[in-house]
Amino acid sequence: MESIKDIKNRDDLRDNEIIGNPKLSNTTIAFTGKNNILVCEDNINIVNSSIRFHGNDSVVYLGYTKSNYALDLNVFQNCTVFIGKDNKLSPTLHINVQEHQNFIMGDDCIVGSNFNARTADAHIVYDMNTKKRINHSASVFIGDHVWLAHQVYVEMGARIGSGSIINNNSHVYKNSILKSNKLYSGNPATVVRDNVFFTKEYTGNFTEEETLNYDDYNSRIFMFDVVGGESLDTAKINELILNLDPEKKIEFMEKLFIRNKLHNRFSV
Repeated sequence: MESIKDIKNRDDLRDNEIIGNPKLSNTTIAFTGKNNILVCEDNINIVNSSIRFHGNDSVVYLGYTKSNYALDLNVFQNCTVFIGKDNKLSPTLHINVQEHQNFIMGDDCIVGSNFNARTADAHIVYDMNTKKRINHSASVFIGDHVWLAHQVYVEMGARIGSGSIINNNSHVYKNSILKSNKLYSGNPATVVRDNVFFTKEYTGNFTEEETLNYDDYNSRIFMFDVVGGESLDTAKINELILNLDPEKKIEFMEKLFIRNKLHNRFSV
């Protein structure tokens, strides 16, 4: 097992790698396997966090944000985690990625406190008649500019389109497809309003004048559509990532998630 709490000690790692220079505060990064890579874009802060690689050949990529990363992150065998740029993150994000699956989140999202996501159940469930497993693991994809409010829970196989809003305490069931620019609420999360979008201004400090000034918004910048040749095929992405070694996973993510600036890439 390899473990560090100070980025200055990353050269002590022999079987795993950390790329970038994150600032670590009250944080442990631990590896119980080999050939895992943590990639951190410049100037990110990781605080009060536990990042644990429990197997081999996994990659975690953390994009730049002004927010602190506060993570309870467990990554198992041959898995990938990608969190894009400019996300507004409240503590703590609880993310469990296992059974060779992936957790992908785009850019410009808002994530409320005590967010939870899993790509697998903790144990296997079988059908009594067929004796076949019925709870297969599956990757989670969350688009750009998604608002995940406080205590949202996202199960395996969920796909959440860009521009979606998921209300407080909502539960996104396994294999759910949440369409872009819709407001979801409840357990299970269901549509309560169609054709909506949000902006990231914080209303808590608004003056009366500012409240009046934000009654209208004329831009279409936060509206998303499924566009052929632009919107990504997440099933294909999942299959491709699974068959790549860690270095190739990073190259793939840089091409498809970082350099790809198409507006509707994660539309559903």
